[in-house]
Amino acid sequence: MNYTIYIQEKKIDSFLKDNMKEFAKRLNRYCKIQIVQLKKEQDIEKQKIRAGKNVKIVEQKSTVSSEEFALYIQNMELHGISNCNFFLQCSPNTLEYEEFAISQFAISPGLLGAILCEQIYRGYRIIHGQPYHK
Repeated sequence: MNYTIYIQEKKIDSFLKDNMKEFAKRLNRYCKIQIVQLKKEQDIEKQKIRAGKNVKIVEQKSTVSSEEFALYIQNMELHGISNCNFFLQCSPNTLEYEEFAISQFAISPGLLGAILCEQIYRGYRIIHGQPYHK
């Protein structure tokens, strides 16, 4: 499975970037994650977005548990979806996408990207029956 996370934020704190890199490294056995930082909203239109499932992360929608998110990941794989694009604070006008909420709180896009990477990691650990806390 390949995940691409598009984050629209001018500056992402280095500790959040480090966090995302750490989870991408841990996830290497299960999937591939690519983080694409967009400085401004128009930059999304310049991206070559892989065909696959498109998901816009939104606020103030009902959220799911870690186990439900793991099932969401598992269902994508069972249905032959090999690419999933997550959009944080941006969404291309030309694509259809579903909306998904991670939290009902208003969270900066950089922090939301870090949380999303951690949740993907947690989801794969749950799927494989492995503990996800160090």
